[in-house]
Amino acid sequence: MVDSAPSSSSPISTSSNDDPRLGLTVNAINWDTLSTIACQLYQVSSAKWGEQVSGGYNVVRFLHLDDTTNTVLAARVPYQPVDGMTDERADALCGRICSEVATMEYISMHSRIPIPRVVRHSIDRDGGGVGSPYILMTKVDGVPLCSVWDDMDDSKREVVLQQVIDILLQLSSLRFNSIGALMKGDGVTKPTWHIVPMSIVKDPYGSAVLSTTSHRTYTSALDYWVAYANAKLQRIIDDHFGDDNWGDYTMFWFMRSLIPSLYDSSLDASGFPITPGDFHSQNIMITDTDSPSPCISAVIDWEFTVTLPTSSFAQYPLFIVDHPFWEADHPLKTRNMQDQATFNRLMLASESRLHPGEETSLSRAFATCRGLYLFEQCMQDSMMFCALYEDLFQHIFCEYDSKESFSGSYTYALTNGILKNQTAQFEKEADVRKEAIIVLGEDLVPYEISRSEFRALVLENADKFAEGGEVHSWLATYGKL
Repeated sequence: MVDSAPSSSSPISTSSNDDPRLGLTVNAINWDTLSTIACQLYQVSSAKWGEQVSGGYNVVRFLHLDDTTNTVLAARVPYQPVDGMTDERADALCGRICSEVATMEYISMHSRIPIPRVVRHSIDRDGGGVGSPYILMTKVDGVPLCSVWDDMDDSKREVVLQQVIDILLQLSSLRFNSIGALMKGDGVTKPTWHIVPMSIVKDPYGSAVLSTTSHRTYTSALDYWVAYANAKLQRIIDDHFGDDNWGDYTMFWFMRSLIPSLYDSSLDASGFPITPGDFHSQNIMITDTDSPSPCISAVIDWEFTVTLPTSSFAQYPLFIVDHPFWEADHPLKTRNMQDQATFNRLMLASESRLHPGEETSLSRAFATCRGLYLFEQCMQDSMMFCALYEDLFQHIFCEYDSKESFSGSYTYALTNGILKNQTAQFEKEADVRKEAIIVLGEDLVPYEISRSEFRALVLENADKFAEGGEVHSWLATYGKL
C-alpha cells in the first residue's frame, strides 16, 4: 500500500452535455480521494485523470494508473440532483448501485458475456470521503457500436448480430422466479441471489406509474402489465382534472385489453430472464472494426437491469429498429428490415444448435415482437405513444384505409358501450372545471391541476359556487373518489 497521496490532473471533457447536474457533480466529488483509493487498491504511487464523459444518469472519468501495465480504470459517479440529495434519492442510488454490482457479478459468474470488472464500489452517501456513491471498474477496449454500425457492410453487420444473439441467448438462460431487481445477500439472513421490487433501483421522483407498480415483485407477466396499465388509467383520471381525457382513457383501455394476447406466459415457465436496462449500440463496445470480423469486446452500463417477462426480453435491439420519428422514405428502413430478417435467421439457427430437438420458442418470440414493442413503447412513454399508437392499432386490426376509419368506429363503440359511464364522468368534469374557472379564475384553476388538488380548491371555496351547480353536483357524485 502507498503512504503518499497520488497526484491527479484536471479532466478533459469530451461531453457537450449542458445538463446543469454535470458541473454540479464534477465540482462536488473529491477526485483526489477517489484516485487515492484506486492507487492503494493497485499499490501504485500516482495516477492521472484523463477523459471525462457523461450520460443520462452518471459522469464517467478515466483514471490512468502509473503502473507497468498502463492500467486504466473507469470511475463512475451518479449525478447530483440540482434540487438537492434527499434521503429517498440517496436510498435509491444505494439500491441502484447494489443491484448493478450484483448483476455484473452474477453475469460474470454464470456466463461468458464480456463486461467490465468492478474493482471497488461504495454505496455510502459520502462514498468514504469521495462525496458520492461510486463504482470503479476496468476500462474496456473498443469503440461504441453506434459509432461504426451505419458504415458497416452486410457481412460485418451479420458478424456483429451473431455475437449479439450469443449474448442474448446467454442472458435468456439467467432466470429468476419473479420480476424485479437482482440483489446479493449474505446467504444467511437473505439468499445469496434474490429478487427485490424495482422500486429499490428506480428514481423515487421518476415515473408516477412505475412508482405505483414497482413496490412489489411479480410472478406473472399478465399481473405486472395489467397493474401497470391500471396505474396508467388511474393517472389519466387523477391528473389534469377536467381536461376531458376520455380519448386517452379509451386508447389506454384498449391497450390494456391486448395484454393477454401479447404476453405468452408459457415462455416464463423456467423464470424471468435478466434484461439489460440499456442494451443499445452505445453500450456495446467493439474492436477490430477494420477487419472482416469485428468483435464485441464488452457490454457496458448494467444500470437499471431487471428481470422481465420473456416476451419483453425478446425484442430486437433498437439499432435494427426504425426510429419512431423517421420519415416513411428514410434510407435505413430497408436495411433495418434486412437486418431483422438476418437476426431471425441467426437466432433460429443458434437456438436450434443450443437446444437441439426442442421448440425454438425464443426465436418465434423475437420474430413476432413487433406488436409487443409498439405496446410497451406506447404504454411507457408519452412521446412514443403520440408517435406509435396509430401503428399499434394498425398492427392489431390491419387498418390502412383512411377513407373508412375503423379506429373511429371502434372508439365510438367503446365510449358508448363499456366505457359509457367513464366517458360521461370525463365530460361532466370538463363542465365542472369550466364553472370553477368562471368563478375562481384561471390563476386559481391552472391547466395542470390534479383531481385531489381541484377537490381541495373547490371545498375551500365552496361558498362561492351556486347550489345545484356543476361543482356542487360533482362534489356530491364524484368528489370522494
